[in-house]
Amino acid sequence: MDNNLSIDNLPVFNADQKQRLKRSGIKTWVDMVYYFPRSYIDRSHILDFSRMMRGDMVTFIGKISRVETAYGKRRKVLATVEYHGWVIHLVFFSAIYYYQKLLKENHYAAFSGKIDIFNGRVSMVHPVVELFDAEADNLLIHTGKIIPIYRLTESMKKTGISNYSLREANHFIIHNYLATIKDNAPAHLIREFHLPPLLDALRLIHYPESMEDAQSARERHAFDEIFRLVIWLISRKNQRKKTPRKNYFEKMTWREELKKSLPFKLTGDQSRAIQAIENLMEQNYPYNVLLQGDVGSGKTLVALFVALTYMENGHQVALLAPTEILARQHYQTILSFTSIFPLLSVDFLTGKEKTSEKEAKADRISRGDNLLIIGTHAILQKNIEFRNLGLVIIDEQHRFGVDQREALIKKGKSPDIISMSATPIPRSLTLALYGDLETIQITEKPANRGVIETKLFEESQLPSLYKGVKKYVDRGRQVYIIYPIIEDSDKVTWASIQKDYYHLENDVFPDYRLGLLHGRLNPMDKENAMQKFKDGEIQILISTTVIEVGIDVPNATVMLIRNAEKFGLAQLHQLRGRVGRGEHQSFCILVRSGQTTPEGVQRLEAMLQSNDGFYLARKDLEIRGTGDLIKTENIRQSGASELRIADIRRDERFIEPIYQYIQANFQEKELKKNWMNPSDFIFT
Repeated sequence: MDNNLSIDNLPVFNADQKQRLKRSGIKTWVDMVYYFPRSYIDRSHILDFSRMMRGDMVTFIGKISRVETAYGKRRKVLATVEYHGWVIHLVFFSAIYYYQKLLKENHYAAFSGKIDIFNGRVSMVHPVVELFDAEADNLLIHTGKIIPIYRLTESMKKTGISNYSLREANHFIIHNYLATIKDNAPAHLIREFHLPPLLDALRLIHYPESMEDAQSARERHAFDEIFRLVIWLISRKNQRKKTPRKNYFEKMTWREELKKSLPFKLTGDQSRAIQAIENLMEQNYPYNVLLQGDVGSGKTLVALFVALTYMENGHQVALLAPTEILARQHYQTILSFTSIFPLLSVDFLTGKEKTSEKEAKADRISRGDNLLIIGTHAILQKNIEFRNLGLVIIDEQHRFGVDQREALIKKGKSPDIISMSATPIPRSLTLALYGDLETIQITEKPANRGVIETKLFEESQLPSLYKGVKKYVDRGRQVYIIYPIIEDSDKVTWASIQKDYYHLENDVFPDYRLGLLHGRLNPMDKENAMQKFKDGEIQILISTTVIEVGIDVPNATVMLIRNAEKFGLAQLHQLRGRVGRGEHQSFCILVRSGQTTPEGVQRLEAMLQSNDGFYLARKDLEIRGTGDLIKTENIRQSGASELRIADIRRDERFIEPIYQYIQANFQEKELKKNWMNPSDFIFT
């Protein structure tokens, strides 16, 4: 980059302000022009006194006819301005010295503010003032047009950086250097989406002539951001192809033996997913698969089928789960499936073992005696070393940070990876979030899974609902009752566990065994509560959403959710997926309060309409946008969370065409040169 484009050479800021901008990531003129507004104020409405109303926000350009400083209880600067035969009286109560110097009689200026009528005179208090050269009216920065409002940090404000100075800086750059910008976007895609050229988009994002211009400029910059994101994702994918495969497979008989032993048939989606991963195993480089499946679709069994081939050929497999109860559930399920393989050794690792047992397990893993290791974060400990780790399976992958996932992967020599997720995401959004992975989806559910009936009730109907809960518990079934919060709050009027648990235990269900589960319990108490419910010792589990993922209790047939309108749609669907896992008819009971927002109504209606997780995922994105998804998926280092102006739901139409174009025209060196960092390429 040309050193002349350093922020140090921008004349608007002093030395302290330049240092603060650098610490905020604004080191060059390009960084500055890409520091986009967060909003706009329309000051383009020129004053028409014949239609004027008190309180109108207006802009006008007039001649300052008189300036004086009034002294009394409160010092103030008074000015009168002439405008097409009208006289407007201005009052400034603060920054007296500044306005004494700024306002000069017989000079023209532009004024923006709120009109008032005081003592029969048209007046304005503390309007925004910009000195005006009648021969350069098109260069107004702060008034007379739609002006940008930028995000200002507290540290910026302390050094005197303001919206004024940021506007002046971008105005200077745009009018002195904008013409040197090179536009690298594919022309046919820009035409297809009716987007402005980059030069126009940079000018209009800061100084739009209309709000339609601002929106058009935003869309162009969103397109560019998504373009850069997809390049980054495909580059990561291609980088993996340069890593030679360490795993080779000569024997592949165990999977067929397991298939014959099952008392049921695999679904079509399960069979296709297994075949798709086995095809990837034939590549000469490691694969990284995202296995997406709705709740209850059989993802774990798919992963087991794949894992058997690794273990049959002497490779170790690690299955990482976020909680001990889920890890133990996997351990017990897989043991039941693999009892036909006497040579297959499976170990379970939680970190709660005695020191001698920990050391013994670590020793077996390091020697390669155990082929399948199932566990929690304990697998990530430094003392756990694998002899020949060939496959890493990460369940509920969004529950782990990037560093944690990488720590496990590094325990092998370029192992293959299967990340499992029960959060369905539409295809185009999957490309933007996980475009560097091979994505395989399971939408079909096993034939023995019945449809969960979902019903909506009002809070006033709770007594009748509790009678229904008793009826099903008397039949031997178990029930979840879910609350949105633990304690009462002054800010919300939601139902809380703290307020209701004593009442439920002593007044509503005194003859039943209740259990309590929420996030503030220590890990051991949480695990104990979930295990007791799984073992049938607890009949009714009163809980928050900590049971949202993983726990599998086939005997639980009723999910009752208080204040259901307060939950996200994906969260409601995950909660519903905790029932309907056995042979008995199951129900999801949504209980809403009388304070349901329009968005809450939409979510509840969607739950009543469909049990399809992929349909509900799209509806959730329509209602809430992608911010919650990015947060939920824990992808802060993936690139998508770095998007400043693009929204992968709102700008979804760009994703697939960009992805297809880059895949067809990928020249890594050239694309990275022109796209990866605006500061490195934009000025030529």
